Amino acid sequence: MFKITLLTIGDLPRGPLFEVGDEFRRRLGQFSQFEHRVYKNETDAIASIPKGSFFVVLEATGKNMTSDAFAKRIEQLVDEGHHLSILLGGPFGLTEDTKHRANLLLSLSPMTTTHDIAHIFFLEQLYRAFTIMKGKAYHY
Repeated sequence: MFKITLLTIGDLPRGPLFEVGDEFRRRLGQFSQFEHRVYKNETDAIASIPKGSFFVVLEATGKNMTSDAFAKRIEQLVDEGHHLSILLGGPFGLTEDTKHRANLLLSLSPMTTTHDIAHIFFLEQLYRAFTIMKGKAYHY
């Protein structure tokens, strides 16, 4: 089964946003071996990335993709047998060194949002990508 590791620096959303995120993490389990790790700092998060992973950094200046294009990219990674590691940085961003290590810098939006909303937004888009790939009715 396709492996995905989401690495988050900082805290997880609390209250209702935690519940929404938890629901998407649960749903992702039907499509992948999904693991979510939370770190207090960038150094520890980077050190935990499995060798050979396709490494995505969520970054405001990264590439913009439609949901369909993102689904096609995920499908390609599944077909190639990659382990996908995704890093969501903390509220102060990430170092240039970390950004240079990435195989893909991915922007969620050109607009600025909170860490909590970015977290939920990405989980939803990852779930949406799998529903697109599988032809599920979720995607409209």
